Amino acid sequence: MNTFGKNVRISLFGESHGPCIGITIDGLPAGLSLNLEKINEALLRRQGMPEISTPRREKDEFQIVSGYFENHTTGAPLTIQIPNQAFDSSPYEYGVIRPGHADYPLYKKYLGNHDYLGGGHASGRLTAPLVILGSICEELLNQKGIFIASRIKSIRHIQDKPLDYNQIDLDLLLNLKKSPFPVLDQRAQNLMLSAIKKASAVGDSVGGTVQTFVFGCPVGLGEPFFDSVESYLSHLMFAIPGVKAIEFGEGFAGTESLGSKQNDQMESHLGIVKFLSNHAGGINGGITNGNTIVFTVGVKPPSSIKKPQSTINVITDTNITKQITGKHDPCIVQRVLPVVEALTAFAIYDLWLETQHG
Repeated sequence: MNTFGKNVRISLFGESHGPCIGITIDGLPAGLSLNLEKINEALLRRQGMPEISTPRREKDEFQIVSGYFENHTTGAPLTIQIPNQAFDSSPYEYGVIRPGHADYPLYKKYLGNHDYLGGGHASGRLTAPLVILGSICEELLNQKGIFIASRIKSIRHIQDKPLDYNQIDLDLLLNLKKSPFPVLDQRAQNLMLSAIKKASAVGDSVGGTVQTFVFGCPVGLGEPFFDSVESYLSHLMFAIPGVKAIEFGEGFAGTESLGSKQNDQMESHLGIVKFLSNHAGGINGGITNGNTIVFTVGVKPPSSIKKPQSTINVITDTNITKQITGKHDPCIVQRVLPVVEALTAFAIYDLWLETQHG
């Protein structure tokens, strides 16, 4: 299904090489004036740095189709579309399976009726409308004192400098939104960029991790078990093409620790509760505890590489060697980051609305 959400429902439409892509958002409050400048800034961030991103440079000039009148939302479904203009369909051949892509399961699931150009509806191109959604939701969250920021935590084995989760600097992380390659350590950034360019030079690609922080989240969002905050965020993170892993707080590293070290001890002064640490990443029992939410997603190396690889032609039932051509990224971590923030904003806003409906 292409529809998701509880109190705000979203539906994606379009394909990578089709006339347009877009989103319908149902459930936004009436009277909301969209910050079009912020939306354009968010779309620009998603395009990434030209020297390490795909040569496909879409203008992403979005058009509001419905649900917006005299500069405010009407309460009706808000539909926004983005024309596709800069695609090249010539490298794609029906039935030729690209290693690492969803071509084979799509072919089998839809009995060969899927749009195979550029990945069709399964393409990362469809994350552009999600960034628009996130910009709208983030603006609403900011008004409630909730802020979201992310950094590139690693590219391959190269790590950004460690953060003390007990002393996270909100302003420092929010300033990273101004950077096309947001890391804290300049030396690490140089090494990461060098690793991406080296892989690209030999027709290969690299992956990495994105770490996200949600500041100011109130206590009580989410439910135990099936509607936990971790479940909701994970569902959305795995909707992003290329995301293959997620961990909350210290995640897998915490499995090597002891309970006495992992428990976040607390104290209270005049009714104000303070955590002495944040190993859990701001969530206990599936419910936000008032601490900063911290989670990290793993992004695989892009599948479209120029090295020859063994694959199949499902039409002729033959084994072939395929060398990918066209417009592709040697690394998508820096482009995935604003999409992670966008879907985080949607998740937190939707969960916050749940508390308002009582």
